[in-house]
Amino acid sequence: MEYELKTGPQGHIYLPKKIRQTFGEKLKFVPNAHAGVIYPENMDLESVIRSLHVIISDLKLRVEKGTEVSAT
Repeated sequence: MEYELKTGPQGHIYLPKKIRQTFGEKLKFVPNAHAGVIYPENMDLESVIRSLHVIISDLKLRVEKGTEVSAT
């Protein structure tokens, strides 16, 4: 699944209700030069890392197939 997020005039990002319900109201964002990860503030980092491995595998499949999932 993939979501397109946009910033408003004040630079705020709106998170769809489904994301807020899943992750909660207090989140952490860890960026680097090209990407970032958002996760619940109380989530253990091992679980975050396992989830990132799943996402990375999905992204690699998309690259191999030359496909993208349409944004929700």
